[in-house]
Amino acid sequence: MSSEGFELIKKEIEKKPDLLFCVASGGSPAGAYSKLAAYKEVHPEFGDQLRVIKLDEWGGLEPGSPFTSELDVQQKFVQPMGITADRYWTIDPDTSDPEGACFHMEQVMEQEGPLDICILGIGVNGHIALNEPLEVHQLPYHVCELAPSTLANGMLKTLKQPPSFGMTIGLRGIMQSKLILLFIAGSGKKEAFERLQEPKVSGQFPASFLWLHPNVQVLVDKRAV
Repeated sequence: MSSEGFELIKKEIEKKPDLLFCVASGGSPAGAYSKLAAYKEVHPEFGDQLRVIKLDEWGGLEPGSPFTSELDVQQKFVQPMGITADRYWTIDPDTSDPEGACFHMEQVMEQEGPLDICILGIGVNGHIALNEPLEVHQLPYHVCELAPSTLANGMLKTLKQPPSFGMTIGLRGIMQSKLILLFIAGSGKKEAFERLQEPKVSGQFPASFLWLHPNVQVLVDKRAV
């Protein structure tokens, strides 16, 4: 899974060195990021023009929490790839103005976008980014309520102060991306993966919207499904 993801990303960066890359946190794409970083060590010029925007962020964590998406993507991708501040757009997990932060990210999308590559994982409830199951979805970057099934999953349930909301790219930004790489790994993803294989679209299963996109690669760790 990670090797295939690495090859797909490397190929696109070699074709368009300044492409706009939407980086996701979490364990699912981490192996591909590690391979990109290792490749850059041997080819220092690789990624020197890459532009990067962050997919989403948890809100309401305790100050200095090690669980932020920001810390994760900094350690796994932004710093190893040498992404400079002028080529990186992010949401501060400690922002005092979540709505304003999301509005700013949407402005960046309008100025710099559309995305060339969007990295996604899938939630146990089928969320992509932090677009949770809903009848009606917001299209731009937005502040979102987190589903109980999200808060009960993985490391979130172990936190003394779990996130109280999310800040995320909307479905418009995802669907306008030229290439989407969906990594499926980790525990509890079998049911979501099985449901994703049904060619049906429902707001209650946000990953199903990917059926409407012309260029999605689904990369699966067989241990997860």
